[in-house]
Amino acid sequence: MADELYRLLSGILQGMSHAQLSQEPERVAGLVVPAREGFSKRQRIEAVLENLTQEDLAQLALKFAAVRHDILLDEAGRKVLEAGDPPLTQITRRDVARILGDDLAGERSTVEVVEGYFPLSSPLEDFLGSGGESLRNQITRYMDHNQGDWSVEHLFGEIGAFDCSKARFGALLEETVHPLTRSGDDQTKTVAALNAVLARDGYELAQEGEISGHPLFSFRSLARGVSGRPKNLIFASRGPKPEIGFADAINNDLVILSGEESCLVYDRPIGASGLVWSELVAWWGEATPGADAADLGARLQESLASDAERKLFATYFKAYRSALGEALPALLPQVYLHYDPAIVKTLRHRLPLPRQRMDFLLLLPNRQRIVIEVDGKHHFSENGRPSLKVYADMVSADRELRLSGYEVYRFGANELVGDNAEARITDFFDKLIRLHNIRQ
Repeated sequence: MADELYRLLSGILQGMSHAQLSQEPERVAGLVVPAREGFSKRQRIEAVLENLTQEDLAQLALKFAAVRHDILLDEAGRKVLEAGDPPLTQITRRDVARILGDDLAGERSTVEVVEGYFPLSSPLEDFLGSGGESLRNQITRYMDHNQGDWSVEHLFGEIGAFDCSKARFGALLEETVHPLTRSGDDQTKTVAALNAVLARDGYELAQEGEISGHPLFSFRSLARGVSGRPKNLIFASRGPKPEIGFADAINNDLVILSGEESCLVYDRPIGASGLVWSELVAWWGEATPGADAADLGARLQESLASDAERKLFATYFKAYRSALGEALPALLPQVYLHYDPAIVKTLRHRLPLPRQRMDFLLLLPNRQRIVIEVDGKHHFSENGRPSLKVYADMVSADRELRLSGYEVYRFGANELVGDNAEARITDFFDKLIRLHNIRQ
């Protein structure tokens, strides 16, 4: 797709004169194409485009597509930008089509709903024909004039909706439930039915406003989550802090410079369903022949730094291991997310998030990542004295994590010890489990 995007952009720029190359790309997209003595247009274009990342090319494509009303260019750009997102599968798209039956457009014409998002045909093709009707005319005939001849599922196959970008498919659904298309009970029931299917892939149609008293719906992720696929989890250190070379142990490649022998490194792929305890136990059993869940639990407890952390860890498994069974999320202690300051100079091109280690991490479905911190006095003091700087650094790091899509929850260490500690911990996890709809 990136090669196709490069080809499309190069073709557009190649169609410009030298003078236009010096003006149009900058006017439309902020892209400066310097004039270079002795350079052909192709050389000028290649010199600029080859220095752009895939994301840069995609953003450039969207800007040119908007000005040129070029659906194919827009689609190529969107597919590149969506490459790391959870997919909206063909299975889900098929089920969406079946919910709609033979009526995509409600009170509007089908062509009116579709043509802004999918190339149908040119006016010349409509006029001259080519031994058969254009797609635009077929849609009018078989979905509007003779409703029922084509199903929405058949239409999706004809226009390419099963393979298009998620953004394009979502935009089509927004039109399908727009008040001009459907209103009243028809709109309400259609949105509810579609959301039941879309939720399987982590998406929904959510109300974002009103027009003349009628709801407007927007296609969006059901849960915002963190971008990128988790991999290379480094956790449960029971010795010296590992020196790790990477920008984010959840999303990037790593280099452990020292201390690897004291850590656990989970290097299996982690999918959209997150990481559950049974998967962690299976990995542990293969990595440590003869070991079982009890051995893994004991190994993880060795990394816990305080009575408060041990209480939280033990209560979680006591309360939910049987209740959630195979769906129990793995509670990972002492997770190192970011690279050590000792090797920052060797990784100048990468930026760290401020915090080096998380007390606990849960990887839940739909890319939801839950960080749990247990705060002792060292979170607020330096050399035994209260420190506004230490506190400011902590809350600054929390902000960065939240802006990156993490949920961050903090306990004071004194909350997790004493007679009411277990009830306080289970109350928190009960609410968290309900919030994220985790069930056996």
